[in-house]
Amino acid sequence: MLATQRPLSRQVSLSLVSALPCKHEDSVSARSHFCASREINLHPIDLAVVVAYVALITFVGIRFSQRVKTAKDFFLAGRSLTWWVIGLSIIGTNVDTNGYIGASGNAYSIGIAQANFEWIGAIPAMIIAALIFIPLYWRAGVYSIPEYLGLRYNAAVRVVSAAIVVVVSVFAMGIAMWALAVTLQTFIGWPIWLGILVSGTVVGLYSIAGGLAAVAITDSIQVCIMFVCGLIIVGIGISDAGGADSFASKLLAENPTHLSAYLPADHEGYPWHGVILGLGLVLSPAYWVGSQAILQRTLGAKTQWDASAGMMFAALAKTFVPLLIIFPGLLALVMVADIEYPDMALPWVIKNVLPVGVSGLMFVAIIAALQSSIDSSINSTALIITRDIRHVMMKNHNPEADLVIGRMLTLGLLLCAMGIAPFIGDLGGIFNFLQFLLSLFQGPLLALLLLGALTQRATASAGIITLASGVVLAGLLSWVLDMNLLFVAFFSFCYAVVALWTISGFTQPHSQEHLRNLTYSPWRDR
Repeated sequence: MLATQRPLSRQVSLSLVSALPCKHEDSVSARSHFCASREINLHPIDLAVVVAYVALITFVGIRFSQRVKTAKDFFLAGRSLTWWVIGLSIIGTNVDTNGYIGASGNAYSIGIAQANFEWIGAIPAMIIAALIFIPLYWRAGVYSIPEYLGLRYNAAVRVVSAAIVVVVSVFAMGIAMWALAVTLQTFIGWPIWLGILVSGTVVGLYSIAGGLAAVAITDSIQVCIMFVCGLIIVGIGISDAGGADSFASKLLAENPTHLSAYLPADHEGYPWHGVILGLGLVLSPAYWVGSQAILQRTLGAKTQWDASAGMMFAALAKTFVPLLIIFPGLLALVMVADIEYPDMALPWVIKNVLPVGVSGLMFVAIIAALQSSIDSSINSTALIITRDIRHVMMKNHNPEADLVIGRMLTLGLLLCAMGIAPFIGDLGGIFNFLQFLLSLFQGPLLALLLLGALTQRATASAGIITLASGVVLAGLLSWVLDMNLLFVAFFSFCYAVVALWTISGFTQPHSQEHLRNLTYSPWRDR
């Protein structure tokens, strides 16, 4: 999850349950009004689409469970993933509830500047990951990013970075599970507890049984559904507006800045220089070169070429993602949607624009986006706990038990997320807290990865000191100075680079033999 993506707020999501729009006539003007009240009901065709989707991904999970014999099969799909599966799965993991509902809501508020979180905030860093970091991780032969950091620095860095990822992932899984339950309540009318129970059971069936292979294949299916639905919305929306030129004219008539690529420097949330410095230079690279949930697919590739090609394929697909997830927010503006909160833009479009059957497919796409963020986090977190915490803390661990332990941890993490989920709605600040947690460590983490990969100067002692002090500094910048999280990430990164480089000059480095497969020799320090 990228730290700067806009979260789905508690107030917005809960409002969806009580303020659902209803379908009127086919005209654009008629579609722009809500019903005073609406009985929650799903058309039988839409319901059939949902049931078919659930049956399909459950079948896929059970089918792939027959291939899981070892921990390597479970965590890395037996290193059997091809480039196109990797690419689609990466997109599925990245486009979660924030990327779908939140991005549409933000586009409703600020316009196409939201696309910067895909273009500036993804594509350049994805290319860097494909060409520089993925080959290095493969050469190191690691299962996880904390494992690479442990080899490059020391066990302390490995455990600390792993612990940070686990804590953030548990919060993220609980939020995604709650958002999924609210979505089910919004469209089907299920109580929250039933939505959590059913969705948790479905995710658990294929995640626990099939491991990474099942997760990757189901993510690929989910992404295809997302793209098809997104293209349908674009086609219907532009057609109803009278064409692309008419759509743009109607949008700019009331929202003259919504087609501006950048926001003013004094914008409270996303100033243009903050987007470039904080998002483009720090948060985006830290996510794409250091996110275990994303990179685990590349580590499970058949070959290193498949791993890098999969990331490049995902980068190509990313160029089209903004059109699919931002357009609904702009369409709601053009149709003068009577909505109380921006994040209601996408649900409004689904309810008022899409025909029967397609609306059910779009509902499935939202479920898919939420599920992909849950299953990916569960599998990657189970791997980190098993190998990067258990293996380090327990010197006499039995590697043959990793498969059983990994499945038990997957179940435990799923139950934990299901247990946390019902209380998320009562903790309105939990989303901002999650964003804050991410901004605390992404700057120092990126510094460790960059200097660790591109130089032999960085030392083990400097690594743990920089990671700990960088997190403290980020906390002070946020708490004491109340600094925008984009700038927190940028300044903590700058500090970490200087600190790591300086402290390394006074501490003992690893031998060149130890670093042979962990760094790039062209940047070797003499």
